[in-house]
Amino acid sequence: MTSRILLVDTNRAAVPIYRALRERGHEVWVVGNRPDETLAKLASNYKRLDYSDIKALAAFVDKHSFDYLIPGCTDLSYRACAEINRGRYPNIDPLSTTETINNKSTFRELAGNVGLPIPRSLTLAQITEVEAVIVKPVDSFSGRGISVVYDATPDKLIEAQTEAAKASGSDETVIEEFIEGQLYSHSAYLHAGKIVADFIVREDCTINPFTVDTSRVADDFPDQSLTSIRDDIGRFAAAMSLTEGLIHTQFIYRNDDYWIIEATRRCPGDIYALLIELATGYPYAANYAASFLGEAPQAYDKDRLQSLITRHTVTSKHGCSLWGYQFTEPVDIRLFVPLATSGDYIEPSPYGRAGVFFFGSSSSKEQHRLYQSILEAKLYTLD
Repeated sequence: MTSRILLVDTNRAAVPIYRALRERGHEVWVVGNRPDETLAKLASNYKRLDYSDIKALAAFVDKHSFDYLIPGCTDLSYRACAEINRGRYPNIDPLSTTETINNKSTFRELAGNVGLPIPRSLTLAQITEVEAVIVKPVDSFSGRGISVVYDATPDKLIEAQTEAAKASGSDETVIEEFIEGQLYSHSAYLHAGKIVADFIVREDCTINPFTVDTSRVADDFPDQSLTSIRDDIGRFAAAMSLTEGLIHTQFIYRNDDYWIIEATRRCPGDIYALLIELATGYPYAANYAASFLGEAPQAYDKDRLQSLITRHTVTSKHGCSLWGYQFTEPVDIRLFVPLATSGDYIEPSPYGRAGVFFFGSSSSKEQHRLYQSILEAKLYTLD
């Protein structure tokens, strides 16, 4: 049965969601305030609308009588949908739940209350108890406004908090113990309060230390740790009355210990969905949309990967004018999504992106070599 659906996002990351809905024959509309964004140009039904304007978004939804409402790949999109929903559309969290999860301060308070391992929050009086602290805006994204302070003093922290507050819509910041280790994400689909499909992804930051640009599905992640993470996410979901849909978390892993640092209910950005789909065959975007259509997500049992895929987002540390990509070795490009053309200026990370590559590898050894080459900034140059 064909339905009229509003997808609240025009970012490139929402394209797989849009395509999954169109493949099922639905009439899909998209809204966003930037007509130059990918989905604004690709979608047949695009309306230029600033969805942070809640009254305008609510009026548009009422006017067109959409059958379903689907948040996109930004925190703002999910929050806007939660604010206008008023129980009309399935499986969109209440606004209070959304604000609790998306705010780094309230998320840590709740996570601590249910016993999840999280970095220790610190007061100014406690900063000398640790070697380093990390200062973050409570509501920013893409690593904006974050800094690590070693041998912290009140003066250093005031400077870091001032910068963090500039990236915060609320001018609020959080101070935590800085945990060194490997960054991962855990992406899980819930049905009736139980995890029915989940994936662990290794994530790395090669250009900006707080902005992920390189990742792969971590099929080598320890089973015992994965079981523990599943238990923790299950407790968190129960505490927040989350029963359906996606819950996506990031965590630091070190020596069999882990610390959960943030969570979200929206689809991750930078075309994360396609990394899962290309590597495992699991229709990630379609299943993200499914819960908002009142449907159960597909189950997935971990088996071997269908393909060894490495996702890499091209960014620049200091900014540059793009000419092209000069590779130092042969690569298997399964998909390239260009975000800039020759001659465009790429803003410094995290503000600019030139494109997203999905590389294939024929063996784990080959993928490891490719991955290391990216981490060491040796795979290609931007001319």
